[in-house]
Amino acid sequence: MQALGQPTCASELRALAWTTLLVPMCAVYARSACRRLRPGWPRLAALLLTLPVFIYLPCLFNSYHLRLFSTFFHTWLAANKLVLLAFDLGPLKPSLPLLPFVLCAGLPIKLREGPQPTSHSASPGPPVADFLVPCGRSALFLTGLALLFPHTGSLPLYVVHYLYCAQIFLTLDLVFSSVGLVAAAVLGSAMERQFRAPLVVASVNDFWGRQWNLLAVDLLRASAYKPVRDRWGRDAGVLAAFLMSGVLHELLYWYMTLEPPTGEMLLFFTLQAAFHVAERWARVAGLWRPPKAAAYLVGTTFMVVTISELFFGPFIRAGIDVRMIQEAAEAVELVRAVAKRLIVRLFGAGSS
Repeated sequence: MQALGQPTCASELRALAWTTLLVPMCAVYARSACRRLRPGWPRLAALLLTLPVFIYLPCLFNSYHLRLFSTFFHTWLAANKLVLLAFDLGPLKPSLPLLPFVLCAGLPIKLREGPQPTSHSASPGPPVADFLVPCGRSALFLTGLALLFPHTGSLPLYVVHYLYCAQIFLTLDLVFSSVGLVAAAVLGSAMERQFRAPLVVASVNDFWGRQWNLLAVDLLRASAYKPVRDRWGRDAGVLAAFLMSGVLHELLYWYMTLEPPTGEMLLFFTLQAAFHVAERWARVAGLWRPPKAAAYLVGTTFMVVTISELFFGPFIRAGIDVRMIQEAAEAVELVRAVAKRLIVRLFGAGSS
């Protein structure tokens, strides 16, 4: 099996520098092109010139975490946003000021829609409060998980995989909340939260529609669900959205392992689509209305089992889980060492 090179501080900083340079350049070009071209195929042809950049960016990283985030931020979200922009759809608008456009194009953020404060109203501070608690909570629990994972050898498999689910959620929530915090402070605008509480869910519909990765849900709804639903109906639209998500996760598997996709990601999301549709049919027919506690137990168990058997399998066989846990532990140790050095320096300076 092919493997990524060993990440070093120099290699990852170099990749971050290239990303910091190329993403804004592509966003500025996209905004300029869209302000000159009408929505449709000419605008799409102009924007397609940026897609090779977003497809290549994850390959710059050797860190599994940074490669994962680049795949999601750039190859998935940014490319999808630009394709939708070509047809005047999605969260990006050419009328946005330059800085909000660049940040919304390259980062997993979405400006909160609603009335803006007028010049006569009191000027509020930066709307960052929504992200402070999630950042602190996720950082705290991730530290606990990093300390717990070396001692999980005796736990049942599904319990360990549930902890994997928790680590994925907390990592994404920490990164997305941190990005939202900085963007809200820079732009002075409120941002949408991207996660609710996906570790305990009442149904498949609840998980995918209202709890998990809401920016990706919005983009899939605009790019796959609505066009197919308008032509072939609601159930076909649901299947199209899940199939598109499956293809994107197969691409993620290739980025993370450098191995040909196995098809298990596509199978996982096809199964989720089938249960999504079946669950809605059962609710409409009055066949599935369990008590709330039973709904949470069944919904959470279904998600953990299917994720464990189909979603985690390819990554675990490739050893990605071990490498990512190692990277997380190294990150915790780095933060601890830096914090200890700062404390010693501050208290040392104070005592002297």
